[in-house]
Amino acid sequence: MLFRTSWILLSLLVFAVGCSKTSTPPAGNTLVYGRGEDANTLDPIHTDIGEAVKVIVNLFDTLVTYDDETVELVPALATKWSHSDDGLTWTFQLRDDVKFHDGTPLDAEAVVFSFERLLNESPDDVQPRPYQPNFRGIERVKAIDAHTVEFQLRSPSAVFLQNLAMFPASIVSPAAVKKYGSGFSSHPVGSGPFQFKAWERGQAITLEAFADHWRGPPGLERVIFVSVSENATRAQQLRRGESQLADDLAPSELAMLATLDDMTVQEATGLNVCYLSMQMEKEPLKYRCVREAIGHAIDKHELIRIAYGGQAEAAVNMCPRAMRGHHDGIQDRAFDVAQAKQMLAACAQREGFSLPVKLTLAVMNEPRPYLPQPDVVGSFIKDSLAKIGIEVRVEPRSVNQHFAHVMAGKHELALAGWYTDNNDIDNFLYSLLDPDNISEHGNNLSHYNNPEVHRLLLAGQTELDPEKRLPIYHQAQELIFADAPTIPLVHARFRVAHAARLKGYKLHPTGLVRLRLAYFEEAP
Repeated sequence: MLFRTSWILLSLLVFAVGCSKTSTPPAGNTLVYGRGEDANTLDPIHTDIGEAVKVIVNLFDTLVTYDDETVELVPALATKWSHSDDGLTWTFQLRDDVKFHDGTPLDAEAVVFSFERLLNESPDDVQPRPYQPNFRGIERVKAIDAHTVEFQLRSPSAVFLQNLAMFPASIVSPAAVKKYGSGFSSHPVGSGPFQFKAWERGQAITLEAFADHWRGPPGLERVIFVSVSENATRAQQLRRGESQLADDLAPSELAMLATLDDMTVQEATGLNVCYLSMQMEKEPLKYRCVREAIGHAIDKHELIRIAYGGQAEAAVNMCPRAMRGHHDGIQDRAFDVAQAKQMLAACAQREGFSLPVKLTLAVMNEPRPYLPQPDVVGSFIKDSLAKIGIEVRVEPRSVNQHFAHVMAGKHELALAGWYTDNNDIDNFLYSLLDPDNISEHGNNLSHYNNPEVHRLLLAGQTELDPEKRLPIYHQAQELIFADAPTIPLVHARFRVAHAARLKGYKLHPTGLVRLRLAYFEEAP
């Protein structure tokens, strides 16, 4: 495997240089990014998989974006914006010097096209749009002139502007979509700092610098995202110089790399959650007493020690503690095997099911930012539940297959996770626990449907006063905790390792992998 992977990397570098339309750049200005899995698509409206997002955010721009180091919203394709007194009409002024990678202009019509493509159903497009519910509040998008766009909302929204910074709101080239049709997912054309070059499925995606980017060319000539599922292999490639940046590494690998002079390990507070989903339409998980018993059976602090090397925080709620709106007053269920065992036995007698309970646990094969060692966590959950009378069979799948399986609700138990798209609590609670997101491609994996929670989450979206939003989300979290549709496990720290000579790249609080400012320090 090591030899084969090394050969793939070398071949891709040669291919990328040979296919370049410009003069051959210095070999040292190519970043090879080692990650655990390939993307499922490069179309921003058809994915919520992190491995796709890592590439997408470097290919496309949005109307507004995040500051390079904070979660403050700043202008991007739109230089300024305003809204009517009633909050229903938003007007955006676009830059007049932006071009897509195919040379066509990015204008107001392109913005209208991109949002209508996200919002409007089309019989020719049967692919999922996981984030479509987040934009249903948009009633109409209109081009006022070549560089002015107007959004008409159905009701005032506290999250509209934040949602425009999310990757599904990326502006795409209408000409490219019309040219490639459904093939746009493999031939993406945006206006971002890098442009698409090649995709060898399951192996690597190659991007090249877009010299005409409105912010100026990026510091790297080329980026190659290479898919290598084994943590140890990605770490070894980094040490040998076959890659220059790797993420989702095991704590032991990161500890080793941190001791090397030519390596840098970055870490930051992660606005994420790793959780255990329980499909509430399945027997006997439809009973709250079963779900509560599972919650009491898992020692989250021991899980953090074993699977995260101590680099995580025990989760009580689905939203991170550092996020505004987190309910600090909720006390977690105590880890108590005897209580969990007794609770499950009483529940079985009352509801008429037999012990031991036999359940499957869906687990991804490849690491995620919130789950660097999914096999270890899966085994820990299995062993924990065995002690209370639940026999678990672990079912591993690739990341893309795993999420297709659990989003369709085919699982019983499943490991999953989320990291923020827009730094708003709505992005966690509405996306993961609202009935609007129960579908074949929805993110409400537990199929949780509490009408009062739904009412509160919609109210939170339309309440514009930040202080008045807090009690709404606190009440929602109290109801969610009581119902226990999921067991929040941990909030993990973001950690990456890269060559020390790679400069300008910083972990972003949102977890976005933005490479525009990255560059290599010249050798002395």
